[in-house]
Amino acid sequence: MRKLNKILLSRSFLFAILALLQVATFFVLVWQFTRIGPYTYAMMIIISVLVLVFVLEKDDLNPSYKLMWILVTVLLPITGAAMYILWGDRKMPEKTGKKFKEIEQHAAEAMITDLTLFEVLEKADPTLCRQAEYLGRTAAAPVYCDTDCTYFSSGELFFVSFLDEIKKAKHSIFMEYFIIEKGRMWDETLEVLKKKVAQGVDVRVIYDGFGSLFTLPLDYAEELRSYGVKAYVFNRFALSYHISNYILLNHRDHRKICVVDNEVGFTGGLNFADEYINEKPRFGYWKDTAFMIKGPAVYSLTATFLKMWSFVSGDVPDYASHLPTTRAATDGFVQPYSDTPLDDENIAESAYLNIINRAQQYVFITTPYLVIDYELQAALALAAKSGVDVRILVPGIPDKPYVYLLTQSYYRQLLRAGVRIYEYTPGFIHSKMYVSDDNVAVVGSANMDFRSLYLHFENCCAFYGGAIVEDVKTDVTDCIAQSREVTLEDVDSTPWYKRTLQIFFRFFAPLM
Repeated sequence: MRKLNKILLSRSFLFAILALLQVATFFVLVWQFTRIGPYTYAMMIIISVLVLVFVLEKDDLNPSYKLMWILVTVLLPITGAAMYILWGDRKMPEKTGKKFKEIEQHAAEAMITDLTLFEVLEKADPTLCRQAEYLGRTAAAPVYCDTDCTYFSSGELFFVSFLDEIKKAKHSIFMEYFIIEKGRMWDETLEVLKKKVAQGVDVRVIYDGFGSLFTLPLDYAEELRSYGVKAYVFNRFALSYHISNYILLNHRDHRKICVVDNEVGFTGGLNFADEYINEKPRFGYWKDTAFMIKGPAVYSLTATFLKMWSFVSGDVPDYASHLPTTRAATDGFVQPYSDTPLDDENIAESAYLNIINRAQQYVFITTPYLVIDYELQAALALAAKSGVDVRILVPGIPDKPYVYLLTQSYYRQLLRAGVRIYEYTPGFIHSKMYVSDDNVAVVGSANMDFRSLYLHFENCCAFYGGAIVEDVKTDVTDCIAQSREVTLEDVDSTPWYKRTLQIFFRFFAPLM
């Protein structure tokens, strides 16, 4: 039954239904043209025009994203408009949007920015300081020093340290994840959480209602609460008579955060399911990454969690009571930041663009999905044409074949510009990372696709200097050494039917 529900509620199934509806509408119009055809056609044109006006009027939309939705709406009247409402619009119900903005403002006011760190970074590297200042201003993300950073090149390494840290918790454990699935990884975690609750530790868990729709029972939050865990679902899927209740379904909580005692923080690309620690084989070897921080920078991860906790629970957090006390002697700067679909700023994408545009020697990227807009394509191509060594690592074994075809549709333009593309031969690479010029790296939850960059709640962390930048570079280059480099000859030899499918899926890139 769960597999059936997964199929019925997937975007692919809903897209297929809407496509069939479009075809059925066409044949009904042909059959009944003399009687109802002109009136129905006129109605379809009016609806399409109204949606087009609405899309064109939205100044906060990226032009390439806007253009794709205009094409969808023009070519698929009625159903194209339905697709945009379901999967393309960044609008939220007014009451919900207002609540989120108040929470974001409250959190921004609670952040503590040490301006002297920007001055130090300015002296060390002015171009890095520009990136840090951008995130500081637009994402309310302070820069920190005195923070110890540990990089995990696999889910297996992460899980060992994660269990060790939550077992030592004395005051609180905060967890926010897109996917939680029962199995060894979550079951062992839950056993520790239960013990900590019994010891009086404040344990809180948030998981995404759609991300975990097919991995957990619908009443699982109630089960967690029966153990004493304070648990909430972000945007639980439920049938409703009010269409406004479905608008928020487009915005998912894609973040991955755990904070222990306000002193230790974990984040990266990992969810809590057994494939992330390769306990359950899926798509070959599942390559993912994460990191642990101890020190002042943990406060930003805590604040990001508390923002979502405030929304799902209604609590108003006292941010000041969550300040960390740990300090560590380190050789770099740390800047955790988060992104929200509720403002006019695409923070995750802009952070990526800043790294590409300032790169002098190289920029290496890992991403499970390469579904990018014109700005990212142009930036990658320009960097490569300017002599920067641009390399992108994508999965060799995909989790979604249609997204894989879409990813490959970008190869030709990028390869012609001089970008080098590698497919990870051992399996599926789920990590989302940038590293450039031996002095900056970003690790986090944001994929290089339209949903992560426009529609999801995400969190990442920028590292300026320090050993972790070298750790990320070493890991990426090791993965590249295990991968197959894609050539223009490979692209040119693509069968015609695959090219046709790539063109088709490229048209619907904003839905992926």
